[in-house]
Amino acid sequence: MTLARVQTVITYSSSGGGEEYLFDIVIDAQGLVTVRNIRGPTGSPCSTGLPDIVVDDIQEAKETTLLLVGETEVASGTLIFTGQTEQTATIPPGVLNNTAYRVLYTPPDSTQLRTENKTILDFDAVVGVAYGSVIDPKSVDYSVLVSTAATSSTSGFVTFTAGDASQKAVAFSSAFDTTAYRVLLSPDDFYPVRVINKAKTGFTIEIGIGLQGAETVTVGFDVFV
Repeated sequence: MTLARVQTVITYSSSGGGEEYLFDIVIDAQGLVTVRNIRGPTGSPCSTGLPDIVVDDIQEAKETTLLLVGETEVASGTLIFTGQTEQTATIPPGVLNNTAYRVLYTPPDSTQLRTENKTILDFDAVVGVAYGSVIDPKSVDYSVLVSTAATSSTSGFVTFTAGDASQKAVAFSSAFDTTAYRVLLSPDDFYPVRVINKAKTGFTIEIGIGLQGAETVTVGFDVFV
């Protein structure tokens, strides 16, 4: 029997205007990327009138999914949440020799999870709020992925303070020949973030929250040409 991947479907959530939207990114065997099954706040299908930040998130989801299919799964499992805010998942010994891996979560709803405290033997899956209960447990499947593709040509971190007005520019050390590059962002917490003002010399990162006093947040970025 010959096994071949015919189609990959990953569901994402995005928030815009105080409402949540869900959509599917589909990649076929030839690498064609399409967006399907966009659902609005009521769960009903929609294709028009999307907030700008949701449109931007759909584009970023396309790029993220393309990277995911270029990665290999080295470990997987299921975490059962019965009211915890985080759970520790283990990785079999000898599978990894560094912490440069990604974790993809598949929750039963639109709950977001992030990965913290990565080691070569375990990591913490963090929800941020009490998730599930003994009566209604939540099962979250996870996959530990390592990249099989080239790494980013430009990467780094940007720290925002209250004086940055929720925007901060990133300048390239040398100008690119095109603006047709992709930027993947990794915020350090649960807040919206996007790329605006792309130019050959750099781009601007915008966060969807306002900071006060001594508050700071950090956003990682990777640029692919």
